[in-house]
Formats: sequence, C-alpha cells, structure tokens
Amino acid sequence: MIDIGDHPVIRSMERYGTPNGRPELVPTCPECGAECDTLYRNRFGEIIGCESCIDKVDAWDVLIQEE
Repeated sequence: MIDIGDHPVIRSMERYGTPNGRPELVPTCPECGAECDTLYRNRFGEIIGCESCIDKVDAWDVLIQEE
C-alpha cells in the first residue's frame, strides 16, 4: 500500500501553527510591547503609545485637579 503524506499546508499547520511556516505578523506597540489595534502619534509623527498604555482623560477634569 502506498503511504500518501499530508498536504504541505497541513504539515506546516501542525509544525508551526501557520499555513506558510512563517509566524503571523501581529501589530505591537513599540512603547509597551502589547498587541494593539491602534497606535497614536504626536504632531511630529513619533509613535507615543497605544490603547493599552495611553489613557483618554477629560481636559476639564485635569484642569480642575491641577488647581
């Protein structure tokens, strides 16, 4: 009887977890290292963080707290 091996994609999925044998590219924040969907830049184009490491605050609340 002839032994027919698995399809190359199946072998790659079993070995590496991806169909092509290369790791999936996942966006990560350069500041905190967390996986993210959104990166935030300052006005100079530098990435300053992501939704995991930047908090959105109300400007009025900050103004009142500083007084």
